[in-house]
Amino acid sequence: MESLLTLQILNQYCAKILHITDTHLFENENGALLGVKSNASFLSVINEIKRSNKKYDLIVATGDFVQDGSKKSYARFAEQIKQFNTPCVWLAGNHDNFSYMQEVFSSYQLAKNKVVMLGDNWLIVLLNSQVVGQAYGLLPESELQFLEKALLAHTDKNAMVFLHHHPIDSGCHWLDEHILKNREELEKIVQKFPSIKGLGWGHIHQQQDHVWHNCQAFSTPSTCFQFKPNCYDFQLANDDAPGWREIILNENGSIVSSVFRIADNQFLPDVSQKGY
Repeated sequence: MESLLTLQILNQYCAKILHITDTHLFENENGALLGVKSNASFLSVINEIKRSNKKYDLIVATGDFVQDGSKKSYARFAEQIKQFNTPCVWLAGNHDNFSYMQEVFSSYQLAKNKVVMLGDNWLIVLLNSQVVGQAYGLLPESELQFLEKALLAHTDKNAMVFLHHHPIDSGCHWLDEHILKNREELEKIVQKFPSIKGLGWGHIHQQQDHVWHNCQAFSTPSTCFQFKPNCYDFQLANDDAPGWREIILNENGSIVSSVFRIADNQFLPDVSQKGY
């Protein structure tokens, strides 16, 4: 079993998670993707979170950290996250170089653990859905078994599971071609284990909230551009600001989750673009 990270929580009745995803950073300070300077938009998100003065027990980052594949871009992420003095766990997205992530994040002491005991009541499990060279996701049998073993080892805990790819149709045909391909296998586990109270992901650059069998299931906006909801073909949203999600895990197993966005959105994408 993967080594377990055990964390105390600030409030004995609930644990609070900051979920950040899809930062798409560049080594070049002014690097831009689809018209958005993603380094600057990420920094705006970080600064707004800091201004809120909220305290989190755990940061979960769910992939697509960089766009240019550079170690410097991973370092950009780590340097900002370390300012919170909060444990941060992470997983790979389809754009990520896993070996670079491991090397750089290790040097910044970002936790490599994929199982976290958060307080007395909650188990956090991170799953790797990356398929190298592909935009879609897949959970290999080893990851599915890993999840089941973690749940069976902690049957007295509520569980929150994170991955990069979406296991539920987004409503965007083009995005759903890049869905978690074996989502039915994950769904079987969700149905089998009512202890799974929450499931979170990134990848689709938009906020969605679902109830999936016995759990809340949701996506978190990107810290840069957003994809327009309910579109057959690729389209960018020109009025949805960069954002993040706050997840409150209550002692009784319930979850309260909210999405926040930067107040002054100066990061408008080039909506004429048809892909990237």
